[in-house]
Amino acid sequence: MEGGSLIEQWVGDLGFGGFLNLDISNHESLANQGIKPEQIDSVRLAEMRLEITSPDAQDFTFIESLEFLAEAPELEQKLVAFGGPFREGESVIILDRTDLDLAPYATAETMSITTNVTGRRPPQDTTIKAFLRLDVDVNVTGLLSSL
Repeated sequence: MEGGSLIEQWVGDLGFGGFLNLDISNHESLANQGIKPEQIDSVRLAEMRLEITSPDAQDFTFIESLEFLAEAPELEQKLVAFGGPFREGESVIILDRTDLDLAPYATAETMSITTNVTGRRPPQDTTIKAFLRLDVDVNVTGLLSSL
């Protein structure tokens, strides 16, 4: 995330944009076990953590609120995780999460996680690392019957 000018800091354009694209149903670890998209019963967000890796003294106080939303073709956009405002000194945050079953999104042709952010740009370029842990429930009966 680039540092913002004084005007951008007042306007609030944070530059998160589209966050990431996921292809869970074709993920190598599932494919190596012979798991097909139709065998995925549920996918839940177990943890979403953001960490500022640089600069060292930067915290998340420049963000007032943050939402992550799941999107897929022909499916309604749904809230997955959220947080804010954040306390001074927090350079690692764990977001609150919803209990949304991501299976319909994860098994769609494409799935995206997008963001809604309010706040201001940090005073200097800031690097944020995102950690996402998903719990995937697979239909073992379907897996065994295909062997």
